[in-house]
Amino acid sequence: MEEEWKDTLRDICEVARNSLHNLVSSGTPPLPRCYQQEFILAADMLQKEDILEMVRTDEDRQAHRYRKVILRARDRMTAARNILSNFEEEAKRNIAHLDHHLGSLNVRNARVPYEAIEEIEASAKAIRDSSLGFMENISGVLAQIERQEGLLASLAQKVYEDPLTGALNRRAWERDLKEIVSGHDGTGAAHSPMVSIVIADLDFFKKVNDSYGHPVGDAVLRQFATLLKGHFAGIGSVYRYGGEEFGIILPGISGKDAVEKLEEFRNSLRKALFIAKKGQVKIKISASYGVAQWTAQQGMAEVISKADRMLYKAKEAGRDCVMFDPL
Repeated sequence: MEEEWKDTLRDICEVARNSLHNLVSSGTPPLPRCYQQEFILAADMLQKEDILEMVRTDEDRQAHRYRKVILRARDRMTAARNILSNFEEEAKRNIAHLDHHLGSLNVRNARVPYEAIEEIEASAKAIRDSSLGFMENISGVLAQIERQEGLLASLAQKVYEDPLTGALNRRAWERDLKEIVSGHDGTGAAHSPMVSIVIADLDFFKKVNDSYGHPVGDAVLRQFATLLKGHFAGIGSVYRYGGEEFGIILPGISGKDAVEKLEEFRNSLRKALFIAKKGQVKIKISASYGVAQWTAQQGMAEVISKADRMLYKAKEAGRDCVMFDPL
């Protein structure tokens, strides 16, 4: 047991060293959330699953359990559907075979009593009708299973969705960043993928909550997320990063192009009116944005810290602006 704790402590120290190195090298501002975020990212990049389990919240653990149960149920449902589908195909072949033989059966030309002919034909029709009814039942069951599979897939996706805004959540953010990093060949070649990372933060959001109450603040967050998702639909994914912060991942888009898209969004946001309490509250909102560009030559933790630092600079510069350091 003592050796296990020594190993765990050694892993914690390794993650902490990497975290501090990334924070110092990127000039990340002294904000506790930055330190927490950097520690989690470093543990993830170093594949220290035991350490990650320590820093995950109860909510994260519960969501992970829910997803495992949902996916297991979906897999079993899929297996049942496959069995029934195979059975359905076999039944179709048998019915076709039966139809063929019944069609070729020429009992009327045989020396068989009329009553027997009627009995044979009635029995054949009953067999065929029963088989067709059985097939219809199988088709109905398969349709129900497919609907259940769709529901389970939707529930599994909900684990990665922020319930307030409908944007993707922090778990999805970390999952997608990890997939980006693991998806390149690690050689730093010219064909390596390019991704822009954006962190956006609503300006003076605390004043909204203090002045109008949290229900209005929630309405603002929902509307802001809807505008972000609409503007970046088809080119990137929007995540609720935490509180009034949102993250955006833009695959295949340079930092310069990301800035242009954000400037377009910022200008459109100036014209938007945020409405709450059935129209009783109408307010204007602005946001600040930090942009960093990732390529395979860099560590993702460093790039996210850089985007966070750019956001901090945007706040220092007076808010309602986009900051990007191309170096």
